[in-house]
Amino acid sequence: MSVRSDREPLVNEEAQEDEQLPRLLDAAQSSSDIEAPPLPPGNGGTSSSKWFILEPAVFLIFVGRSLIGAVLQNQILYQTCVTIMHFNETQCEPLLGVDRGSQETKKLETQVQGYSADITMAISLLESIMPAFVSLFIGPWSDKFGRRPILLTVFTGYVIGGAILIAISEVTMFHNISPWWFLLASFPSVLSGGTCALITGIYCYISDVAKEQKRAFRMVLNEASLCAGMMIGNVASGYIYAATNAVTLFGIAAGLMLLALLYVYFLVPESLPAEDIQLHGGSRVREFFRFGLVKDLVRTSLLPRANFDRAFIWLTMVALTITIFNMEGENTVNIMFLREQFDWTIKDISQFNAARIVIQLIGSVAGMILLRRVLKVSIISVAMLSLAACVLESTVRATAKYSWEMYLGMTLGMMRGVLGPMCRAILSHVAPAADVGKIFALTTSMEMVSPLAAAPLYTSVYKATVAFYPGAFNFMSVGLFFLCYILMAIIFGIQKSMNSSSVYKVIGS
Repeated sequence: MSVRSDREPLVNEEAQEDEQLPRLLDAAQSSSDIEAPPLPPGNGGTSSSKWFILEPAVFLIFVGRSLIGAVLQNQILYQTCVTIMHFNETQCEPLLGVDRGSQETKKLETQVQGYSADITMAISLLESIMPAFVSLFIGPWSDKFGRRPILLTVFTGYVIGGAILIAISEVTMFHNISPWWFLLASFPSVLSGGTCALITGIYCYISDVAKEQKRAFRMVLNEASLCAGMMIGNVASGYIYAATNAVTLFGIAAGLMLLALLYVYFLVPESLPAEDIQLHGGSRVREFFRFGLVKDLVRTSLLPRANFDRAFIWLTMVALTITIFNMEGENTVNIMFLREQFDWTIKDISQFNAARIVIQLIGSVAGMILLRRVLKVSIISVAMLSLAACVLESTVRATAKYSWEMYLGMTLGMMRGVLGPMCRAILSHVAPAADVGKIFALTTSMEMVSPLAAAPLYTSVYKATVAFYPGAFNFMSVGLFFLCYILMAIIFGIQKSMNSSSVYKVIGS
């Protein structure tokens, strides 16, 4: 029985010869290792080569988004306190998170969080429903018309959303308004596809430009750029906010997102060859909403495949979806939990988030270099180690009574950063190259739907337990991460049980 030579084994890997693939210049390789591809005709460039490097834009966009996160939640808390609960401004001012409040303030915050948690949940749901629907069309549409239009649209949505946030915050400087107005800032990014379209576009782009053997490493590079952006944004957020105000901070965030948009517009080329892009003029918008694209996507995901390929794809997608379910649910209540349990300020929260990202970044790099390259640990095994780290971290968070225990938990969870890249690497190796974009699109859509249940569930649990056990929601994460571990163990077990001469020496047939 012959096997395909263009797939990397996930367990018991063997060295493979490089394929005769187009040698594209990407961030995972140095220019001395590969030849620059010729500039496709019709793109109007004058250079003889292209740099398919999207990571700087990813870095900038996540710096901007991380600057906004905690400050926005505190603005919502303050406006809820003043306009909804009708407390006076002096009582509510500590909720802005600049300084630590008294015990009276802590009691007030517990009361205010009962309402503000609903607003935070609404934002989470809004940023999940429409993007999840749009994602079903993005993968198949971008296969026809290119990845670059998707990226430009998403980045433009973030910039417009930042501008709206500046305007709303400027109004609150002179007049208190309902906290529900902050939902307006989410609409531009939601209508342009939001995080769902961004992640789908990025991974489709990486699949286009990265060689098969370098794909997992390139995905980790993208994750590193994302983490570095979040780290800097979280560190700078507290200091900028303390030194200036919300309007200035939101303005800086919007400026960084504008720089990301300009980078993509001027420096990031289309990853698909010009001859593969369909030019239908004004029909592009109509083609985007053609339900035949969705049918094709669903048909591809349900297509019977040799051996256990389809089962591997779905087990991996479900594991990724549950993981995002946990993370989105935790994000909905995490800041309120840290403030309630440990009385942390914005600066404290920002420093903790930054430290967590640094630890995860180190874990990701160590995981790729030490485990994959030195110890030759398989992709599935690395994913399982990452999930075990998630279980440990959530357990410590659930039982934490002191601030230092949160830092202990983050250290135990340092490998969680490689989970997403490793799972997507599994998908890219199992699925045929022609189906990778569709599989990624469906996976991202499933991930974005998960907050529809995660946000209400975690919010409800937090509201029900905040008075006597604020960290109780972390026990849900422990159970769900362990379930994901079992799913990965099933893949590992099936593959280990296969004969060494089986097609599963090389995933995908």
